[in-house]
Amino acid sequence: MRASATTLRGRRTRWLISALAITALTVTACGGGSDSGSDGDATSSGQLGGTVSEGVDTIGANYDQRDPDGTFRYVFVQNPTNFDPARSSNAFDMIFLRLVYDQLLRQNAEGELEPQLATEWEFVDDDTALVMKLRDDVDFIDGTHFDASVVKANIDRAKTLETSVHKGALARVADVQVIDEYTVRFNLSGPGGNLPAIFAANLGSMASPAAFDNPDLDQNPVGSGFATLTEYVPGQVSRYERNEDYWDPEAAGAAKYEIYIQTSAPTRLNMLQTGQAELTYLDASQAEQSAAAGLNTAPSQTLTILQMYTNPGKPPFDDFRVREALEHAIDRQAIVDGVFFGLDAPVAQFMPPDYWAYDEGVQPDDPRYNYDPEKAKQLLTEAGYPDGIDFEMVVPSLDDHRAVAEALLPMLAEVGLRATTRVIEASSAGVTFFSRQEGNLMPGMAPPFSDVTSAYQTNLTGQFSNPWNLTTPEFEAAWLEALEGATQDDRLPGIAKMVQAEKEIRKNVPILAHYPPSAWTDKAAFPEGYLPAYSADLRYVGVTG
Repeated sequence: MRASATTLRGRRTRWLISALAITALTVTACGGGSDSGSDGDATSSGQLGGTVSEGVDTIGANYDQRDPDGTFRYVFVQNPTNFDPARSSNAFDMIFLRLVYDQLLRQNAEGELEPQLATEWEFVDDDTALVMKLRDDVDFIDGTHFDASVVKANIDRAKTLETSVHKGALARVADVQVIDEYTVRFNLSGPGGNLPAIFAANLGSMASPAAFDNPDLDQNPVGSGFATLTEYVPGQVSRYERNEDYWDPEAAGAAKYEIYIQTSAPTRLNMLQTGQAELTYLDASQAEQSAAAGLNTAPSQTLTILQMYTNPGKPPFDDFRVREALEHAIDRQAIVDGVFFGLDAPVAQFMPPDYWAYDEGVQPDDPRYNYDPEKAKQLLTEAGYPDGIDFEMVVPSLDDHRAVAEALLPMLAEVGLRATTRVIEASSAGVTFFSRQEGNLMPGMAPPFSDVTSAYQTNLTGQFSNPWNLTTPEFEAAWLEALEGATQDDRLPGIAKMVQAEKEIRKNVPILAHYPPSAWTDKAAFPEGYLPAYSADLRYVGVTG
């Protein structure tokens, strides 16, 4: 029996109050004197809308005043997983990889594909192959010249290297053929509608073939990017200098770039206020405080989805009914309102509501996926847990992840999902949860994706984040169908089938589309049309004198 609307509203109010208190405590505890808790209580989507307009209006205004000898400093929360593109397993790595490597294609601020190393591309022969025309004026920092043979070498390596993380994404590439010095053809063994987009991310980052066997390629990249890595101190900072021989002399808007690693959001805000950096992203509670401090603020451009990862390899989440109960136990709107101050959007699928492939048939208020504690209890009883179950939730050591976990604990406990928590190092969370398979549940921000099938690929066998090889024949067929077609409209029916087929697996539970506020100082010089992203792109970005 489902709870009444009145009961649900009452619970939602209770969770909202609890989550607001948790957020204030968490942010203040990590900040050492920050008063962002009180400022955060005043934040609303309407108020942020004012600062959004003001922040975006400053973009491009000072671009012609940038200092060609300046240093642009950005603050993020984690290291790259690897500087070797074939072994780079996180889309957030692109913050670092875009500096030192060129990609075959580039996604602009609107998410549209643009030329980079490839100048033209098209599907041919009834979409059984993808042909790319390439630039002829690109050299790697080791002197190796870029051409079609380099593309073939990189893709062949990503397909065959034992430690490559891209084998699944390239499974439908039968072979790579060099047509001439600057034309390459990808022959397909199945549908490949995702190929142009994924070549704008990790997989499309081209390394010098002469460096493939370098034992330090994981920390010493050899690319053709607009900057070169000069120092890398894991967990602290990476430093870069302009590539003076780069084929696009305007790409490096500064002489040097520095990326600092700082997990504490109050400390990141303080670094901007004290002139130690020009750009970062913040917790939602800090948006108004940032604007009040004279910083520019706007929601980050991103496709990031906050979700709960389950471990279906052991009880209790090896039972589909328990995973289904988990989804019904989570009040998404309360998390949005209480932890993220109304800036995010509840979702029941792994893409945001404004994305072109969003499936209107899978909504967070649908009775099949909505917040319904009574249904969650019923499902647990059917699964053999009438008195509930105890389990461990591992929590990455980031402010927002800990706040989400604290807000979830009483929600889950109400239906009988009693979690104890253990905080783990954020940079090693994937290894802890997926490789070592520690814990039963983990909150995480799924990184932005280049193609929607990448966000759903975790439900296929042989994936790093699916060591249990949990899938269904229906999902496998739907995922392939989502790749069919050379245009977005052609692909929509298959994508809808994929989204709906995933709900019959429910290995992970999506909670919300996350739009954390970006903040930057007046010294940051962005080109016209630039939109600060959760995975920041520093191409053409500079700093005033």
